[in-house]
Amino acid sequence: MENINLEISPKSLTLVTGASGSGKSTLLRSINGLVPHFTGGFISGSIDVFGLDPIKDGPEKMAAEVGFVFQEPEAQFIYDTVEDEIAFALENASKSFEVMHDKVADIIRELSLENIRHKHIQHISGGEKQLVAIASALVGGKKLLILDEPTSQLDPQTADNLLSLIGKMKDELGLTILISEHRLERLLPYTDNLLHLEEGKTPIYGLPVQVLSRIDLVPPIIEIAKKLKISPLPITIGDFPEIVSQKLDSQKIIGDDKGSRSKPSILTAENVSVKFDQQTVLKSINFQLQKGEILNIIGPNGAGKTTLLRSIVGLVPKFGQIFLNGEEIETMDLSQIVNQIAYLPQNPSDLLFAETVKEELQISLRNHRMQKSQEELTSYLAKFGLEDKKNAYPRDLSIGERQRVALAAMTIIEPKIILLDEPTRGLDYKAKSALNNLLKAWADQDIAIILITHDVEFAAAIADRVLILESGEIKFIGHPRIAFTKFRPYQTQTARLFPESGWISPDNLATNRSLEHN
Repeated sequence: MENINLEISPKSLTLVTGASGSGKSTLLRSINGLVPHFTGGFISGSIDVFGLDPIKDGPEKMAAEVGFVFQEPEAQFIYDTVEDEIAFALENASKSFEVMHDKVADIIRELSLENIRHKHIQHISGGEKQLVAIASALVGGKKLLILDEPTSQLDPQTADNLLSLIGKMKDELGLTILISEHRLERLLPYTDNLLHLEEGKTPIYGLPVQVLSRIDLVPPIIEIAKKLKISPLPITIGDFPEIVSQKLDSQKIIGDDKGSRSKPSILTAENVSVKFDQQTVLKSINFQLQKGEILNIIGPNGAGKTTLLRSIVGLVPKFGQIFLNGEEIETMDLSQIVNQIAYLPQNPSDLLFAETVKEELQISLRNHRMQKSQEELTSYLAKFGLEDKKNAYPRDLSIGERQRVALAAMTIIEPKIILLDEPTRGLDYKAKSALNNLLKAWADQDIAIILITHDVEFAAAIADRVLILESGEIKFIGHPRIAFTKFRPYQTQTARLFPESGWISPDNLATNRSLEHN
């Protein structure tokens, strides 16, 4: 990261975007003094934050004015329970019990955390942990709030609620906000200015419409507008010219045969239920997974999605049965299971142990008594855009890069089923496109994939079937076109833009009929 020059206006929201590894997190951490005081390294130039100098003053002094939420919320928790963690910032500022009680109650209500306020943090979902970390930052009354990928683990409705609250607090409390985020479609309606970082190039800073016209990594609505040559670019669906929407809406969906595959089942779940502390997390789950099928699981935070994946690989006790190629998993040896099923959890760091990226792959191969040449390892890393990182220390990489390293390490053993929990977390549009192509290539080889993601745009572009899980029960399982058009919380930008067309992604637009808007 170099040659960044900008002045951010108070009481504004600036969205920081760019490819994974472009320096977004480094920039944010330099503003509160974590760079270089905590991370090390050398920083040149100057930074002024409300009259404070983070390079000189360091994170301890900056914490009085700057609230920070990391990509991995687990890294900043102090207390065991949700309510105590949220109250910590106020306690640290020596607020009275009455003030703490009222402010904590207010933020818990605003973020709809009542049902988990007394829970142990280890017992809540990844998305709920992210909300707790955000609540802890918002409750302290800072002048500047910095959020690094704040919606990456949140379901669409929760993300909308959070961003609406952040926008409200910006206006009512005069907060200045910096947010790093890859899913621009979520943030653009709230964004005052956009900063785009690209390695080796001068940063671009300005109004969203100005910056988006100059970059390729854009959300679906901007991609559609560019296809139709609409100017100025619409930032929200409401900005899109209605006449174009109406004309295109009358066209029929093209080239869509998702959900039509009919191959033998490789995995079957029958009446699977899971309980923790007398609380039902999953209730009578039934579905089949076909060879070569990509099944997408979506649903609100805390719905039981991760628990379902963990129950498949035997990481949580369950009732009911799961069959792998017709054989009940509980009767199989662990070696038989891990040779056929690969599981990528939400936190990729849980799978990273080696000193280099290449060694991560070699460990996986040794554990499964397999061998590959150095050339094969480098070639495999290239599929994930990691060939230039093969000698890097995995935990020094960005979260998106760590996600790809973990995925490469778990799939090099050539499993028959791949279970992915939030694999797009920390990935930019280009990296997600590469992942899309990789998953489809695996599916073409009859590898079955179950994918959990809150990124409905990514899911709509790749899913053969969609399973909607809410409150531990299956609400819907079927064609992605139904899931992403008929269920309001999961509608894609394309579906909202053309509500009667059946389209769910920009690829559904018939390019030979595209209309030019003058």
